[in-house]
Amino acid sequence: MNTRLTPPPEGDLRPATRNRQRDELIAIVDHEFAQATPRRRFVPLAAAAAVVALAAGLAIGLPALGGDDAQPAVSGPGATPVRPAVEPLTEAEQRAYVQECHGPDKGIPKGADRKYTIKDGFKWVNPPADAATIAWVVLDYGGKHIACGIDAKGKHKDLAWGIRGDTEMAVVNLKDTGVGTYTKGVARITIASGSGPETEAVLRNGFFFAPMKYVDTVERPKPDSAPRETIRAYDAAGKVVYESAKTYREQQARLDACYTNPEGTKVVSVFGGRKGTPPVNQCRRGVAWNW
Repeated sequence: MNTRLTPPPEGDLRPATRNRQRDELIAIVDHEFAQATPRRRFVPLAAAAAVVALAAGLAIGLPALGGDDAQPAVSGPGATPVRPAVEPLTEAEQRAYVQECHGPDKGIPKGADRKYTIKDGFKWVNPPADAATIAWVVLDYGGKHIACGIDAKGKHKDLAWGIRGDTEMAVVNLKDTGVGTYTKGVARITIASGSGPETEAVLRNGFFFAPMKYVDTVERPKPDSAPRETIRAYDAAGKVVYESAKTYREQQARLDACYTNPEGTKVVSVFGGRKGTPPVNQCRRGVAWNW
């Protein structure tokens, strides 16, 4: 399959643009859930500020907090980042947040795909006052997972999704403010905003989370300036297995690339407005989200 998505211009997004892209990505997620077999589709990092709508009916009971955050931190360059603390949602918070993310007025997913279980849910302990989200719930639709971020007003704010077996551009993918996906084998992720200090992300069942501030600037960044976030990922031995682009030019090049399936046998995504399907040997190899 050849999926063409044209990435947005380099730079942070105006509120109107962000809202438009949310609407566009709602349609993408809706289409994905409508497929009997999930299509392999990428969403560009710079355009991953989407809204999701989830189910009618509330599940009962929240699973015990799980994931990889109980792992000991491994060594890395620079000062040791602070890992934010989390705690379980109360029953009232769980009901309210699932309803906010998945209420009957949301409309996505539709039909049989509206059946779900609660995979995870937590809130930050004493989050920064400017954090985009204070809590997260993760709903599982039979291998299709959606993480929904809640802001301080109790409203849906940010989104990350992962479809088991779906092809991603890299072992780590930033989806929205302070949230994204990672593949098995990644043991630690740090994220920094601008020139600020690194924060140790919390890794939970294929999603990473950090209480970050959303920054919306109006000026177009220079091609050689640093992107808004810096992300590094490490394996259990402390080896760097992923590093985000160092400049907007490099970030755009990644977004303009084409990608193959994990086996490297078929082109599954073409970005940058290209026409036709490039040869496999001209494309980067994708990785499967294996949660």
